[in-house]
Amino acid sequence: MKRIPAKWIVVGSIAFLILIQIIQPSRTNPPVVPSRSLEAHVNVPPEVQSVLKRSCYDCHSSSTVWPWYSYVAPVSWYVAHDVNVGRSHVNLQDWEAQVNPQEGLEHLGLICKLVRNGNMPPADYRVMHKGTDVSPEETNAVCAWSQKFSAAEDSDKKGD
Repeated sequence: MKRIPAKWIVVGSIAFLILIQIIQPSRTNPPVVPSRSLEAHVNVPPEVQSVLKRSCYDCHSSSTVWPWYSYVAPVSWYVAHDVNVGRSHVNLQDWEAQVNPQEGLEHLGLICKLVRNGNMPPADYRVMHKGTDVSPEETNAVCAWSQKFSAAEDSDKKGD
């Protein structure tokens, strides 16, 4: 069997990487309507809002900052997919359209658990975006705020 010279493997790989740049995902930022945002429906303390904006908004809002690598396939496909999935779970700037009040309480009640367990923001996001880690103090502030909604949800269930 004849071996393929290494230079042809390199040339083929480069050609492949150039060709896949044609397939670009949609990187959209829907319009932001302030009256539909989380802050319009729920009191968000400034220290919690700063954590949400710094560590959550790129995937869970309509104000995604698309970094340079989000324009280079195949990484662009991964980034666009993550943003679309994040927005489909919760879009903090389109709160009104995405969740009914009961679901909203459930989402807000889960924020503490996700942040405390290190699931949000995801590890791969934190590696690529310096400064998005949530400190223990910030986690405590987010949890104190988030758990108010878990308590409200529990009291609503007891009242039924």
